[in-house]
Amino acid sequence: MALVRRATGSPPPAACADPQLLIAALADADAERRRRAVLGLGGVGAAIPAVLERVHDGDAAVREAALTVLAAHDSAEVAAGLAVHLRSEDAALRTAVVEALAAMPTGVLPLLAQLVLDPDPDVRILTAMVLAHLPSPQAVRWLVEMISADRHPNVVAAAVDALLPLAGAEHAPLLRAARTRFADDPFLRFTIDAALPRLGG
Repeated sequence: MALVRRATGSPPPAACADPQLLIAALADADAERRRRAVLGLGGVGAAIPAVLERVHDGDAAVREAALTVLAAHDSAEVAAGLAVHLRSEDAALRTAVVEALAAMPTGVLPLLAQLVLDPDPDVRILTAMVLAHLPSPQAVRWLVEMISADRHPNVVAAAVDALLPLAGAEHAPLLRAARTRFADDPFLRFTIDAALPRLGG
């Protein structure tokens, strides 16, 4: 279930509420009060660092609210603050951050050059997942770059999976070249062999 969506349930605090009081409420022991404070800070740019701290909140509803608010800002600052969690040991948090970044076509673009070359292949795989759902024409360019240049077969497989819904016959040579580069990897070979007929390749 997607975590980044329009908030529902109890309305946020009044827009005229003192932002400093709302920021203080982010540390409240009551999760519902924290959630309402996060939503109340949605239009307060100066509160972004405080809301970013709620991304790893132990309550799922608070975390969802924080990600929804942050994704709506769609800035490089917010995207960078979220991207650090791609290294988290919390799988649910990693997945939620991928969804949030994929909903930020403006903010995430400046990070892609770094993310597709990250030393950690798991981060690169998550980056391919972001690109799979990123509503930007540049997503295809970055996925092609990953498929043609990455040295890790699992990363290339993730990039191939992400590219397929957007791919056409012109990408068949790219996939064949990747299959040749990783001829000893049966999973990647299977993935590409299954994809080529759909591309007319």
